[in-house]
Amino acid sequence: MSESCCQPSKAPRISSNCPLSGHWGQAVDWLTVAALTSGPVPPRQNFWLCRDSDCDVVYFGEEGYLLRIADLRMVPGFKHGGGERLICYCFNYRRRDIEAEIRTKGHASNIVRRITGEVQAGNCACQVRNPSGRCCLGEFKKAEAEIRREVQL
Repeated sequence: MSESCCQPSKAPRISSNCPLSGHWGQAVDWLTVAALTSGPVPPRQNFWLCRDSDCDVVYFGEEGYLLRIADLRMVPGFKHGGGERLICYCFNYRRRDIEAEIRTKGHASNIVRRITGEVQAGNCACQVRNPSGRCCLGEFKKAEAEIRREVQL
């Protein structure tokens, strides 16, 4: 089994920009949007994710549908800064968890290895837990590299 648990997205590859911030939107499957919505499930349509941390919109649809932070079951990590920022939505690892391991051990975090083991065991559900609908390992490795630069290791 591969390190990534997520199947390739069926979301449209065409790009669209957030109607509020103007930032480029990342295509995301309707299933992801539906799973994370706290209220009524939006109608099926193409959706995009707005990663702009200053924008209140998380998802926007081709039919003008907007889902804001308050419309979701949780605040996506990329919309929330600091150590409490969630990186792994399936196993609840936050930025502070990575930083604590790096500061304590002085090397790369072992959390990546633990997540990879869980992924290989089939214990993740990124498509319905991660707001991007994708595996967190890429974001995790990016955050780890950022933290290592910050603590100069």
